[in-house]
Amino acid sequence: MEQVMEFLFKLFEADDWPARWVCGNWSSFHGWLYITSDIAIWLAYFVIPAIIIFFVQKHHNLPFLPVFWLFGAFIILCGSTHIIDALMFWWPGYRVNALVRVLTALVSLATAFVLIRDLPKLIAIRPEDELKTYQLEKQLRKYEAEIAELKTQLNKKGN
Repeated sequence: MEQVMEFLFKLFEADDWPARWVCGNWSSFHGWLYITSDIAIWLAYFVIPAIIIFFVQKHHNLPFLPVFWLFGAFIILCGSTHIIDALMFWWPGYRVNALVRVLTALVSLATAFVLIRDLPKLIAIRPEDELKTYQLEKQLRKYEAEIAELKTQLNKKGN
């Protein structure tokens, strides 16, 4: 427990490790290739959830809404690991990096669990055209039943 408390109290301290630039033999090209790639991945990982949030807000009645939110959290956390890796060249925040990775692992596992749990229901979702046809057929059966009921009532009145 003592190590956990020390970890949390020193979460943003980076004095225990050197910056990545001074670890090993980074050439300028290799380092900046690593940094710009991580920043590009981080940017994509933040744009994708923004699109998901926009989509969810436009379609309030979406089935499986928690799946969308879990995907969003999963993608944001994955992106966070990349931006932290880029920052490690100047700020060796290994504790923050470890915490974000643990959170990423937990949300990843939760997302996988929910997807496995809901997979049969997700597979059963009908395409929109098929769903409209089903709804129209259901409405037609309802009208046919009402017509049959009206015919029965008219036959009773006619007798």
